[in-house]
Amino acid sequence: MAEKLAKFLSFIFHPLLLPTFAIILMFFFPSYLSHYQYAYKKAIVLVVFLSTFISPLLVMLILLNLRVISDISLPDRKERYYPFAIVTMIYITAYFITVNLPLGIPSNISEFVLMSSVIILFVLFVNLKIKVSVHMAGIGGFLGFFYVFFLKESLNEVLFTFMNFEFTAVYFFSILILIAGITATARLILKAHTFKEIGLGFFLGLSVSIVTAFLI
Repeated sequence: MAEKLAKFLSFIFHPLLLPTFAIILMFFFPSYLSHYQYAYKKAIVLVVFLSTFISPLLVMLILLNLRVISDISLPDRKERYYPFAIVTMIYITAYFITVNLPLGIPSNISEFVLMSSVIILFVLFVNLKIKVSVHMAGIGGFLGFFYVFFLKESLNEVLFTFMNFEFTAVYFFSILILIAGITATARLILKAHTFKEIGLGFFLGLSVSIVTAFLI
């Protein structure tokens, strides 16, 4: 039961899904992004989902079929080189697609895609020496990006109100930290990583995302 739940959580918080989640949140939170029309938001979310999740997934399935990799979850460090390099190129391509859309795209959205590609590139280089958790790198990057996003956009402390309950930025980041803990636990239950690999992945994603988000 615990293993099945761990696999489910690993899928829900898969790093390839995080860009889509991030874009949805950015459109939802009370910043200038929330004022765009629903049809526009839906189109952008679809573009990001196809380019950052479906495209890499198809590539992974092709590599699996060609026996370049033995498992789509990439448990073997040595099998991660080609997939990570290809996913990095896909994400960089996705970045250029988003910035060149005919209707234009908010800079925060294209910046998240670019930041994601930078994190994957760093993970690729670190993977030459030691296996790190891509899940935790993704969660760390997610947290770091939104930390900078909240600072840059000067969002109100109260993000939204539901039935007289005020959901604040503190609650949001508390949930992200909780998700990080849950994801780390899931990866440990599945024996996909050690504590060191999980910690290194989270620190790598967090630090790279904060530096990248401030620079771009």
